[in-house]
Amino acid sequence: MQTSEALIPSATGGGYLLRLFNVSVDEGVRKFRDHRHIEFEIVLIKSGGGIYRTKDKEYSIRKGDVFLFASNEIHCITAIDKGGLELMNIHFEPRFIWSSGNDLFDADYLRIFYDRSEHFENRLPRGSAETQKIGNMLLEMEREFADKKPEYTLMVKVQLLSILVTMMRGFDYVSAEDKGQARRQSYAAIERSMDYMMSRLSEPITLGELAKVANMSDTYYSAVFSRLNGVSPWDYLTAKRVEKAANMLRSNEKGLTMLEIAMQCGFNNTANFNRAFKKYQNRTPSSYRKSEQIIP
Repeated sequence: MQTSEALIPSATGGGYLLRLFNVSVDEGVRKFRDHRHIEFEIVLIKSGGGIYRTKDKEYSIRKGDVFLFASNEIHCITAIDKGGLELMNIHFEPRFIWSSGNDLFDADYLRIFYDRSEHFENRLPRGSAETQKIGNMLLEMEREFADKKPEYTLMVKVQLLSILVTMMRGFDYVSAEDKGQARRQSYAAIERSMDYMMSRLSEPITLGELAKVANMSDTYYSAVFSRLNGVSPWDYLTAKRVEKAANMLRSNEKGLTMLEIAMQCGFNNTANFNRAFKKYQNRTPSSYRKSEQIIP
């Protein structure tokens, strides 16, 4: 179950740019599930052991391990050793790094997530000085949230940037091939379209509408958006609608029916709502409403 949580919320309201939370999981074996989300994820194992599985690989888990997962990358803990498991998760949206508000931050720092070399592994090398350093920086980030000193959110951003740079320098995980980055002048336009999405989650939205907000053609907009965020505009929009629905289900806001919640989150029927919700939450809206346990 989740034991603590800290957030850096989105400036537009609704959702978050970075979320740090700790999870304690009881020992046992679990079925492999299609667990995914649109945020990038860094995991630090604080204690315990077990098995982490992706779509194609299986990794053993032990204290001090650090794992990386990209947007929509399937990953699931399928076994927890005796004594249980404690881990710290950091979920962050790519725009927390590339947002146009500060030229120091750039999408280039995210290449380890989407320009991977043939040597990439989801678990950073054990016994590496860089892995230990990254683990310590993750704990420093947690302390920043706990202490909440002046400008702590900026410090968290700087720490995350330092972690990403350390990863790229320390491991041969980034492809030498330059696949091309989105032009910096596109950042503000894409971010503007994302803010537009967030302000209209309950309304019908088309790709053409979003491209127009960004002043781009539909095709170019989709390509740039996917490059900067690791997911398509439609996947991002759907995930944010599901996130809004999950928040409403947790609060049981005004005793709304499933159909009413679906409609307020931009789904035109419960069948589409159930399908999308299960994709991103691994369970139906009804079962989610009954249980808020975090399942990594």
